[in-house]
Amino acid sequence: MKSRYDVVILGAGHNGLVTATYLGRAGLSVLLLEKNDYIGGATTSQKVFPDYDARLSRYSYLVSLFPEKIIRDLGLNLELRRRATGSFTPYVKDGRHDGLLLSNVSEEKSRQSIVDLTGSDTEHEQMKKFYNLSRVFAEHVWDTMLEPLVPREEFRRQFDVDDVSREAWRSLAEEPLGRAIERYLQNDLVRGLVLTDAKIGVFTHPHDPSLLQNRCFLYHLIGNKTGEWKVPVGGMGAVARELEQAARKSGAEMLT
Repeated sequence: MKSRYDVVILGAGHNGLVTATYLGRAGLSVLLLEKNDYIGGATTSQKVFPDYDARLSRYSYLVSLFPEKIIRDLGLNLELRRRATGSFTPYVKDGRHDGLLLSNVSEEKSRQSIVDLTGSDTEHEQMKKFYNLSRVFAEHVWDTMLEPLVPREEFRRQFDVDDVSREAWRSLAEEPLGRAIERYLQNDLVRGLVLTDAKIGVFTHPHDPSLLQNRCFLYHLIGNKTGEWKVPVGGMGAVARELEQAARKSGAEMLT
């Protein structure tokens, strides 16, 4: 170890590893300090299947918010695969057990499943309109994730370009998410399913005036402008391994 470094980073999780790689490539001497005896933070993984080279994490299991630009910049050899099934919600209707299936690869399967639940195409069409709001929101904000923070008022002006963009800002940034859900959707099961992304990991409700539910919802829906959560081949351990290799190649040193 050296006696002096240009930069010392506390924590060798995925954020620390990415930072170390960029700084190392910029010519700075970098030391990462990790209190644990392993590298990777929330992506730390264990091999659970003896016959497969896949290391799985108990904390982080899917990839969406990792900007593709960073993956390209760092030359990471990552294979991210789509999940055919977005979600499956069991229900009982008229004494019959069934389930609402939303597919990532077949809109027709999703449409038919919603028709089976509700009896018409209306809810499916309304769901598409609702999720178009988050798509438009992501189009406006995702590229700014790698830039200095934009003031709220400046963001609002960026949405003041057409009716859909203005509706996206109002529904997702200004008023409780529950209003938009109730405005667009009528079926309680569909409403509950949509709200799931607004409640993962937080204690809130649809009409929480703090808009915590809105922030949680957007967190799950804006990744790389699609909001799709993909499975890393090899598990999250593959992500941690690629990041560690990139950091070491950049000259960063690590102490656990």
